[in-house]
Amino acid sequence: MEITKTISADTATLVITGKLSAATADEFSAAVDLALGEAKNLVLDFKEINYLASAGLRVLVSAQKKLKASGGTLCLLHVCKEVMEVFEITGLDDVFDIR
Repeated sequence: MEITKTISADTATLVITGKLSAATADEFSAAVDLALGEAKNLVLDFKEINYLASAGLRVLVSAQKKLKASGGTLCLLHVCKEVMEVFEITGLDDVFDIR
């Protein structure tokens, strides 16, 4: 997995390439936590993600809770059909701002 970060004003954007699986969840979690320490809002660009496991979902739910508690926002961009199905099956499509 590869993660590229940019920060603009109060928003951190992470572009993730690869799979969000149990094997990459810790790396993803560390990148998200670092971004949360640097910006109020977080945008995750999923244009290069075609697989999302429950470990990746756990990181997303945790980030959403932290951002909501601090008055920040989380937005997911460019979610492919296969990953969107995971959000729909779990009911998380109603929890996250997916564009």
